[in-house]
Amino acid sequence: MRKIRVGFIGAGGIAQAHLRALQNQESIEVVAVADISRERAEQTAQRWGIPHVYEDYHEMLAKEDIEAVNVCTFNQAHRQPTVDALYAGKHVLVEKPMAATLEDATAMTRAAFETGKILMVAMKNLFAPHIVAAKSIVDTGKLGDIYYAETVASRRKGNPGRTFIKKETAGIGATADIGVYCLFDALYLMGWPKPISVSGIANNYLSKLSEPLLYTPWARWNPEDVTVEDFGVAWVRFENGAVLVFKTCWMMHMDTLGPTFFLGTKAGLKLEPLTVFHQEAGVLVNSVIEGIPTPQGDELFRLENLAFAEAIREGKPSPLPPEKMILTNVIIQGLIDSAAVGGREVAVNVPTF
Repeated sequence: MRKIRVGFIGAGGIAQAHLRALQNQESIEVVAVADISRERAEQTAQRWGIPHVYEDYHEMLAKEDIEAVNVCTFNQAHRQPTVDALYAGKHVLVEKPMAATLEDATAMTRAAFETGKILMVAMKNLFAPHIVAAKSIVDTGKLGDIYYAETVASRRKGNPGRTFIKKETAGIGATADIGVYCLFDALYLMGWPKPISVSGIANNYLSKLSEPLLYTPWARWNPEDVTVEDFGVAWVRFENGAVLVFKTCWMMHMDTLGPTFFLGTKAGLKLEPLTVFHQEAGVLVNSVIEGIPTPQGDELFRLENLAFAEAIREGKPSPLPPEKMILTNVIIQGLIDSAAVGGREVAVNVPTF
C-alpha cells in the first residue's frame, strides 16, 4: 500500500487529536508540521516524531514529496492555507467547520474545482456508527419523503473559551463549533436538500452574564472576550418543500433542547437512541436499533483520515464533497444574517461551481 505523505498546517489541540489517531497507520506518513508558533510546531514534531518543522506553511507546500495537508488552524484561518495548498497541488483535509463565512467556504470549494484536487471537510459524524446506521435506514426508503426535521446540539453550560469565543479567530460561535455536527447529520440524512430561506436568532446572553462553574475547569472564559454567539436557532426552508429546525447552544438554563428527529411520509426516525416509528398491520411500532457500537478514543479521526488517504491513493472523489458540505455554511450564514435583522426570514443562495 502506497503511503500518503502528509503535512500539517496548525499544531493546536485538534491537530493533536488527528496525530494521535495516525500513530502506527501504515497508509499515512506525517512528514511535516507548520505553525505560526515555531515552538509549538517543534514540540509537536518532537512528540510525534515528525521530521520537518516550518513556521511558514508556504515553505512546506513547496515540497514536492508532500501529497496532502491537514489544515487544523482556527476557523478564520481555514481559507487561505486551504486555497494555497490546493493551488500548490496538494489534496486537503480541513477541520470543521469548513470556514468561518460562506464567502470563505465558496473560495475554498472553487479552488478545489479549479485544481481538481480533493477537498474534504473533517466531519467525524460521517463515520459515526449511529449516523451510518441511520443513513442505511433512510436509503432503504423506510421513511418515505422527509418533510420535517429538527436537529440539535447543545450543552447546558459549556462555553469552551479560548479562541472559540473571539470573532477574530473563530468568526462564529456555537452554531459552527458544535452546531455544524447536527446540521451535517440533518442535511446528510435528508439527502442534501437545497436551502432557499432561513429565519433565526442568535445571542450570547449567558456567556456575558453567567459565572463559570466551580468544578468545570475547562469551561472558563472572560465575558468581555465573548464576541460570537453561544446560542442559535433557525427555521430553514428547502426547495423541495421540507423544513428543518436547527437548534444549538453552548449555554442554556435547561437540560435539553430536545432530540434530533425526522418525520417522513412512511415513518419517523429519532437519532438517540436510534429508533424508527412506523405502523405495521394497523399497529403502531417503535423499533429501537440495538447493537450500535460506541467509537473509542480517536477512532473517528482515524477513519476520516484513512478515507481521505484512500480517495487520494485510488483517485476517488472526496468522501465528503465540498459542494455538499458548503450547505452547512449557507444555513449558518443565513442564521447569522437573519439574526442581524431581528430574525426576519432571509433568502439564501447556494453557490454554483
